[in-house]
Amino acid sequence: MGLFLQTAIVRDCREMEIRKAVEKLASEMELIPEQCHYRESGAGCAVLFNDDCYGFNELAMRLSIELSRPVMLLFIYDGDFWGYFFYDKKVELDSFNSLPDYFESSPTEQQSSAGDSTVIADYFHVEQKDIERYLRFWTEDMMEQYEKPAYPGDEFGQCDCWQMADFMRKLGFPYTFGEEEA
Repeated sequence: MGLFLQTAIVRDCREMEIRKAVEKLASEMELIPEQCHYRESGAGCAVLFNDDCYGFNELAMRLSIELSRPVMLLFIYDGDFWGYFFYDKKVELDSFNSLPDYFESSPTEQQSSAGDSTVIADYFHVEQKDIERYLRFWTEDMMEQYEKPAYPGDEFGQCDCWQMADFMRKLGFPYTFGEEEA
């Protein structure tokens, strides 16, 4: 069994706010609040959800409703690809999936998961040019150069599911889960 991971990032939000929202949604979303991990940064707060948590886009939407602000839920699916769902309450602002044909979806479904670097750059106050290369569908040509990073200084290659962590860092949310706290 591969890696299944879900983490949410919320700009201008503190840990206590997210903790309360997670606790409120716990019974409905199979969340185990005691097993979730939180990290504040200058940009806001991130939460790494417990194993066996499910929901992807539903979890992003429900958390956004509960917090009354936009929420980006990033995920790694079976260690094979990464993506995100970005919601403002009941409205999907954007979504991305690095391997949109993984489940043999239609061209229309694939296009709807292309990600929009303009939307993300505007909301997270970053330069579009600094994130747009993350939002590319993985092609065979790219897979042949698996370890080549999207940007200089990235830790992970362009077709590594952990590229999600490089993307998060560019948005102001370093992925520090599992690291010793200083």
